[in-house]
Amino acid sequence: MTTVQSVIMGAVQGVTEFLPISSSAHLVVIPWMFDMDEGNVHKLTYDVMLHFGTLLSLLAVYAGRLAAVCRDDLRKARKGAFGQCLLLKIAVGTIPAGVAGILFKDTIETTLRAPYITVFTLIAVSFLMLLAERMHTTRKEGDISFAFALAIGVAQAIALVPGTSRSGITITAAILLGLKRSDAVDFSFLLSIPIVLGVSLYEGRHVSFGGSESFLYLVGALSAFVFGTMSLKFLIGYLRKHSLDVFAYYRIGLAALITLLSL
Repeated sequence: MTTVQSVIMGAVQGVTEFLPISSSAHLVVIPWMFDMDEGNVHKLTYDVMLHFGTLLSLLAVYAGRLAAVCRDDLRKARKGAFGQCLLLKIAVGTIPAGVAGILFKDTIETTLRAPYITVFTLIAVSFLMLLAERMHTTRKEGDISFAFALAIGVAQAIALVPGTSRSGITITAAILLGLKRSDAVDFSFLLSIPIVLGVSLYEGRHVSFGGSESFLYLVGALSAFVFGTMSLKFLIGYLRKHSLDVFAYYRIGLAALITLLSL
């Protein structure tokens, strides 16, 4: 892998991690398109660094929102209104993906990596997106219950299957359950923070630095951070005024491309 290729892979990770188009599907297609040889980097270390870059993007964009949620929840907790604390609901919503990740880690990384599964999930979630955008939604963030958070958490767990897209399935599920799109976007990304942080810390145990490849890790992480920040800000602004339709159609086109590549 060259420096330019590391920048490209970081950019792909940064953009596709947040846009509802599946980062796992693109990380399969892009190396093939650019004829990348990743033999000179430790794959797990490189992946962890890319995810760390997008984690920093998430924290940078949502720092103010997180601070506001913490202040509000502290005030509610002092009044004994624990049922209204958004952080507790996020904690509950994090459980399904955490459990699924621990129990099915090997299956997710081997059996579920088959191209036909990625194609299926790309198309299936696309149709759910199109369906969700044609529903009438009235619920706001304040209407989120623990049961609602758990349901979105289950959707987040399903996103462990390649081709699904964590943001895509959680935003779509929230809209299908009646939450307004802008609130669905915010809750989706707030819900992702504990999982992305947990995965980064867990996989970070196996990270090994040293040698010339360390520069490639840093370049990839920086690229993921820069492009991740831009794509996340773009998505938040875009979905305040537009639907998920364009992403659904893109996913269907990507599924067709992967099908052709796998023939």
